[in-house]
Amino acid sequence: MSLPVPPASSPPAERSPRSLALALASGTLLAGVAGGVAFPILPIVGLRLGLSLPFIGLILAANRAMRVVSSPFVGVLADRFGGRRTLLVGLALQIVVMGLYTLGIVTQHPGPFFLAGRLVHGPGSACVFVSAQALALHAGGAAHGGRSAGTVRAAIVLGVPVGLVLGGLLSEAVGDAGTFAIAGGAVVVSLVGAWARVPDLRAPIGKRAPFVETMRAMRDRRLLAVGSLNFALSFAVGGMILTTLALLVHSRHLSLLGRNEQGTAGLLMGWLTIIDSGATPFAGRIGDRWHAHARVATVAVALLVPGLLLVGLSEHLGGIAVGLALLGIGAAGLGPSLLVLMGALVPRERRGTGAGMLQLCGDVGGMAGPLVGTALFAGSTAVPYVGTAVLLACFVPVAAWLARMEMRALTPPAY
Repeated sequence: MSLPVPPASSPPAERSPRSLALALASGTLLAGVAGGVAFPILPIVGLRLGLSLPFIGLILAANRAMRVVSSPFVGVLADRFGGRRTLLVGLALQIVVMGLYTLGIVTQHPGPFFLAGRLVHGPGSACVFVSAQALALHAGGAAHGGRSAGTVRAAIVLGVPVGLVLGGLLSEAVGDAGTFAIAGGAVVVSLVGAWARVPDLRAPIGKRAPFVETMRAMRDRRLLAVGSLNFALSFAVGGMILTTLALLVHSRHLSLLGRNEQGTAGLLMGWLTIIDSGATPFAGRIGDRWHAHARVATVAVALLVPGLLLVGLSEHLGGIAVGLALLGIGAAGLGPSLLVLMGALVPRERRGTGAGMLQLCGDVGGMAGPLVGTALFAGSTAVPYVGTAVLLACFVPVAAWLARMEMRALTPPAY
């Protein structure tokens, strides 16, 4: 059983893959920004207006839980009704989310409005992220899938950190309600831009298979391997590192450029994000040029292991910065490669479903990482990272198996 090389396909002639990818990335970036602005504001407003810490935690976690549940269904909807429509629905839901946040502040009853906003944000962000990834595969075709996937993923990676920074700055400048109003206005602009610029890229569907049958088709062990790698990536980088890095800085009394603990952790997270988002498009292009997405993924997983060890065992900022750089490069190599591999393994008319399942695996890893990381951190600052490095090492053979099948598919048969 070999990894198939996707059949030649190309995006619409009147639009280049680059312009299509940028059209998708703009909406994806602003959706992530709109989600990120909530994190510096909701906890503080909640405490100020009398919400308990457990309830604030529930509010912040509600969107990820809803996204885990909704991502597979959103993928099916993207296949049946088109990624463009699903993307527009997701952006419209993001506008509703910003309105609910604003109402929570204006009415001085944040609890129900904040929780409702986070619950709506889950399927809304799933619609944006899943449909954008499926559309990126359609836009890039066989020759430029990695480039398109890398551009869209870079926007996903950048969105939330940019929102975190803007949320803190804008709330101080224009107030909390004004911040959400500005964020809502930005998503409105994104919605109009997506409506005008994103074409309806999808494969024609004949007889629509039942949902259960569609899910059974996703049980291919190659797809399970791709999904498991996405789980591992999100567990390590999106879950473990981003959750425990501030705790690590606090425990080891580290300071960068004279900043306090929060500032130092923020700068280190920014360093990781810049490396990740900056290298992602290049990793996608390397995979495209050499038809080597599985091999890029193998190298990327291997880089995550020493990166985690350096972060966990280094007592100085230099070692931690190098470890975070390796993690950023590894994440950049894995992200677009896994999306393109998924697109090569599923029929064109099921790419939305495949993207939904890939998103599900990532969200589960992103949820599990913080839970495991904070639990292990109580015993030792090194244990969470060393343990995660051991876990990631177990996934290197999985990526290597996919790489062997990729090489086999590219090797002409002997006569």
